[in-house]
Amino acid sequence: APGWRGVTGQNSCDFNVWTRPRLCGACHKECLPDARRGILTAKCQNGHCHRTCDTMRGFLLCPDGKCHYGTKCPVEPLPGCEIYHENQCQGDVIITASKYKDNRWQTPKRGGEHYQGSFQDMSEMVGHVQLIYASDRRSAIARVHIITCDPSIQSNLVYYFDGLPQREPSKRFDVGFTKSLRVHVEGPGPIGLSLPEVDFMWNTHTPLKSRPGDYRNGQKGAIVELFGWPHTEVAKECGVIGKMGYLGVKLFPAQEQIMQHNAPFQHNLNPWFFMYQPVSYNLNGRMGTRDQLRKTIAICRSHGVRVYADAVINHMSASGNDGDWYHRNPGAGCSHWGEKNTSAPRGQESPFFNQGFKYRVNGNTGKAPLQEYPAVPYGPLDFHCERTLSSWTSPLDLNAGWLVGLTDLNTERENVQQRIADYLTDLLSVGFSGFRIDAAKHIHPHSLVAIFARLKRNLGGNLPEDFFLWMEVLLGGEAQMLMCNEFSGYNYGRDMVKEMRRLGFSGEEIGKLKIWDSGYPKEPFADCHANSPHRKVIQNDDHDQQSPGPQSRDMGNQGSVLIKDKNVDKHRSFEMKLFSNPNGVADNDNDNPIRCVLSSFYWEEGSLGIPDGQSDCSTCHHPACRTDCRTTHFKPAHNPHSCGYDSEPDYTRVHRDRQIVQAMRKWMHLSTGDNVDLGLPGHC
Repeated sequence: APGWRGVTGQNSCDFNVWTRPRLCGACHKECLPDARRGILTAKCQNGHCHRTCDTMRGFLLCPDGKCHYGTKCPVEPLPGCEIYHENQCQGDVIITASKYKDNRWQTPKRGGEHYQGSFQDMSEMVGHVQLIYASDRRSAIARVHIITCDPSIQSNLVYYFDGLPQREPSKRFDVGFTKSLRVHVEGPGPIGLSLPEVDFMWNTHTPLKSRPGDYRNGQKGAIVELFGWPHTEVAKECGVIGKMGYLGVKLFPAQEQIMQHNAPFQHNLNPWFFMYQPVSYNLNGRMGTRDQLRKTIAICRSHGVRVYADAVINHMSASGNDGDWYHRNPGAGCSHWGEKNTSAPRGQESPFFNQGFKYRVNGNTGKAPLQEYPAVPYGPLDFHCERTLSSWTSPLDLNAGWLVGLTDLNTERENVQQRIADYLTDLLSVGFSGFRIDAAKHIHPHSLVAIFARLKRNLGGNLPEDFFLWMEVLLGGEAQMLMCNEFSGYNYGRDMVKEMRRLGFSGEEIGKLKIWDSGYPKEPFADCHANSPHRKVIQNDDHDQQSPGPQSRDMGNQGSVLIKDKNVDKHRSFEMKLFSNPNGVADNDNDNPIRCVLSSFYWEEGSLGIPDGQSDCSTCHHPACRTDCRTTHFKPAHNPHSCGYDSEPDYTRVHRDRQIVQAMRKWMHLSTGDNVDLGLPGHC
C-alpha cells in the first residue's frame, strides 16, 4: 500500500512512513521539533517533513527543508572529488585579492553546527591587547584592538579592564598593579569576547639570582635548547642548569598550535613539527599553558637562568591542517578527513580556518573557506596568496611562497607587522629574555627590521639591557644573495644592517639582533664576513637535523647529529670544540658570544612524535591508531640521576655531560667545580 515500506531490505521498516513523525519518508528519519537545532514546528505529510524555523534566534528554512543557522542557506558541496582552487597565484602576484575580504567571519555562531563555547562570539567580533611601555618599563598602556563584523557596533563596545567597565579601549597600568590583567569586551546583543591574560614585565622579570661568570649582563653565554621538554619538566631542570653555568634555556614554540588527538597524521600521532604550525598567539602550546610557562620562567630566574622563546611568525598552520570539518584530497584516492585539534586545554581551543582541500562553502559566508585565524586575529588579506615555493634563489618565492604548504603571512602589511610585534612584546611580558626567530629566511629582511622597530616602540623606545634575539637563516646555495651581495634586494648582511640604522637602531641595539646562519661549523665564513662576529650565534647539533632523511645543514665531517650518528665520543668532541676552539673564531673570548647546545630525544619505532605522552597511539581511538600509527611512549624529560648522553629510547640530556659542562665553564671564566657544585649526581 502507498506509504509503507517492506519489512526486508537495508533501510526497511514495518511502519507507515508517510505520516509518522519519527519515520518520515524513511526509517529513522525524524520529523520533530528541536529547539537546539532551531526547529519550532515539524509535521510529516506525504513522507516529507514540513518545518518552521526559529528566525528570532537566527535560523533560516532552506531549500533542503532544514533549519540552518545564519543568513544564507548552505551551498551544495562540489561534485565528485572536486575541491576549491580559490586564491592561488602565479608570476609576480603575491597579494590576496581584496575581493576575498568577504570570506572572513567563518567561525560558527552560537547555537550553530560545530559551535564550541571557546569560540565565544568570534563570528561577530575579534581582537587582541597591545602593550605600550614607558621608556623605563615601570608603566604601560594596555590598548585593545577590536574588529567587528558589523562596523556600526564599534561605538557601542564596553571594555572591562580587571572587571571595571569603560568606553575607552585603553588603560594605563604601573608597578602598583602586581597581577595578570584580564580584559573583556562586550557589544550589543549581547556579544562578548574575553581576551587572553596580559602580563607585565615589572611582575615577571624578577631579579635573577647572582652567579659568577662572564655573562656580560646576558650578552654572553651558552643556551641549552630543550627539545620536546614540557614546561614543568624544564622548571625541574633549571636548578642544575643554573649550577652548571649555562646562561639560559630555550623552550620550543609556546603558542597554541595544531594537534590531532583523534587520528594519526602520516602514520604519526602529533609529530614534533606540529609545534611549528600556529593556531593563535595564545600561550597554550603543547609544552604547557600560559600559567605553567609563567611559573617555569619564574623558577628558572630564581636559579639565575634566563629563558628564551622560539617565535614562529612567518606563517600559521599548513594548508588543510585547520579546524574546518570537511576536507578531501583528489590526489590521494579522494581521502576525507575532518578538523584538526589544538594544543589548548579542553574548553579553550581557538577556531582556525584555511583554504586547503575544501569542497564545501562556509556556512556563514556562503563562500569557499580561506585563511582566518580569529584568535590572533588574522583574516584572508593578511596572507600571501597560495603559491609554491619553487625557487630558493628567487626573493619573491622565498618571501611569499608557502613553505611546505604553510599558510604564509603577508609580513609586508603594516597591521601584520604590528600584530607580530605585539606578540613578541607579550613573550617578553610573560618573562622571556629574548627569542629565536623561526624561518627568518622566509620573511623579507626589511619586513623583519620593521617588525623589530615596532617591538622597540612597544618597549618604550629602547631594548632591554639583557635582551637579544637570533634569526634562523639557512644559507645553502643562496649565500651570495642572502649574505654576500648587499645589493641583491634580499640580504641579511650589510643591507639589513643599513635598514636597522635607517629605522633608528643604535650600534649596541644592532648587536642584539643576531643571526644564526647555518654556516658553522663547515663554512663559518659562508656569510662573506657580512655580519660582525659579535652578532653571530653558533651551534653544532640542532633540532631541524633530528628527522630522518637529508639535513638542511651540511656539516660534513665538522659536526655531528647525535641521534643519527649515535657516536657519543664524536658528538661530544664537537660540542666541546664549540667552546674551546670553534671553527672560524679568531677571538674565542669575545666572538660568537652566544652558543647553543641541543638536548634532544631518540625516535622510537620510526615515529616522529615527542615522548611527552601525546604521541602515544594507545591514547587514540581511531581505527588507524591501532593499525597505522607509530607510537612514542611517555618518558619523563627531567631525570635527576642523569649524567648526560642517556641511551635510546630516551631524552639525550647532552647538556648534563661533565666534559661539555667543563669546556663551557672554562669559556665563561668559571672554576672547574665538583659534581656537587655542578648539581650532578656523585657517580657522574
